[in-house]
Amino acid sequence: MALPFFITIFIVLIYIVLFMSKKLSFAANSILFMLLSILSTNYLTIMSTKLNWIKTSEDYIKFSSLLITRECIMPLVGVLIVNGLMIYTNRLQKATLFIGILIFMCLMDVLHLHFNALEHVEWSLFNSVIVNIVYLLIGIGVGEFLYFIQIREERGNGQNL
Repeated sequence: MALPFFITIFIVLIYIVLFMSKKLSFAANSILFMLLSILSTNYLTIMSTKLNWIKTSEDYIKFSSLLITRECIMPLVGVLIVNGLMIYTNRLQKATLFIGILIFMCLMDVLHLHFNALEHVEWSLFNSVIVNIVYLLIGIGVGEFLYFIQIREERGNGQNL
């Protein structure tokens, strides 16, 4: 049940990110996606194998759903929030987007606990919320840096990143 559910969420997120208006170019969005994917992969590896704070499921279907979430859904959410924050000008809209995406990420963690893809050994959902906030802030920082580079390059010689 877990794998089709997370694949459906992944497909819906692809459509949302694909058809939303974006200020970042395709190359900048791709770089942001790759960096966030590397970050979430390292987070999952360190937490499950090195520190043993999180135990992943031995079932390959449940583990596949966890990988889809950490490798695909979370970086797409990062691309979504960076482009969304660049489009919105009102602070209330930006705060609503940030809190909404944070709740979505926390619900992903709760669903993994519900489907037994994850088990918190020496970890809690509060710690996951803190890690998700840091993840989003890192994504926003990288996105702002890529946007700065893109604007500077467009001003310099008219090309895009």
